[in-house]
Amino acid sequence: MAEAASCLDLKASFFKSLFTAGDLASLLMPRGGRHAGGADTAPNGIQGQPRNSPDYYYFSNCGVMTVVRRLRAAPPLVRVGVWIDDIRIAGSKSGATLWEAQVLRNADSCHATIGEDRESGATQYTFLGVRFDHTHQAVSLSEKFVRSVCAMSALNSSTIAEMEVMVSRFLNAAAILGTRLYDNYFFIKAGRRRLSATNRGILQETSPANLPPSVVGLGERL
Repeated sequence: MAEAASCLDLKASFFKSLFTAGDLASLLMPRGGRHAGGADTAPNGIQGQPRNSPDYYYFSNCGVMTVVRRLRAAPPLVRVGVWIDDIRIAGSKSGATLWEAQVLRNADSCHATIGEDRESGATQYTFLGVRFDHTHQAVSLSEKFVRSVCAMSALNSSTIAEMEVMVSRFLNAAAILGTRLYDNYFFIKAGRRRLSATNRGILQETSPANLPPSVVGLGERL
């Protein structure tokens, strides 16, 4: 039987303030240390949002195992993926739709709003710019994603903000198309250096990216 998934777009208006003390106690909050109540650092060293930020309430609402206690977690045969407010619940059709119903009940109890873009127990669907076809076991870039990339500014005239968006979309596309990122090492490194300069206040997001011609060529080929 082909795998299926339910995809939701969850809006968390005043999500945090509507959690009860019991709900908060079920979250795996850090105890003590420099990250208690502050930013969480992933194993790769990237510092994320505070543990009491809305992102963690998205995770807890969906029953993500690493955030909630086992009692409130999604069933083991259901996989839950959360990216900001986009949620994918994958597994068998019955498993995905059953846990989707639970997530919707959780959202309703917190007065959270579900967006219009929604798939329920689908074998073919789009999630984060990727078209999944479980019937034929295939993935591809969605038409909307391809159009957005084609409509972007040329690299040789883009700002740092535009370059950041373009690089992130290139990385997303590379993962689907099987492109070797090592072949584009210098292009990615040039983008990282400019973003680092922005973080240090040396450049502004509206500043020209000023990518070297050789790097522009690499990006255009990617």
